[in-house]
Amino acid sequence: MFKFFTQKKWQLWSWIGSFIILSSLWIQVQIDVKINEWFGQFYDMIQKALAAPNSITIEEYWASLLSFITLAGIYVALSNCCCFFYFSLFISLANSNG
Repeated sequence: MFKFFTQKKWQLWSWIGSFIILSSLWIQVQIDVKINEWFGQFYDMIQKALAAPNSITIEEYWASLLSFITLAGIYVALSNCCCFFYFSLFISLANSNG
């Protein structure tokens, strides 16, 4: 099943592809952690605003939303690139005739 790791024809592609897949998964997990941290900070800010009116500024609110949009955008872009790479890799290996 994994003979493409040892075949000279596919060795470079398979090792570099494996590195790209594993590193992209690691980066996606790191972004997930940052998004979880963002949720905690954002809801703390909302709770603070509800407890004491005018305790946060609209600039703080929009800055917090912008940080989420940035994280989500990076995650979506990376995910789309990885999906394209995965499908390209699997189609190449499926068409390799062994």
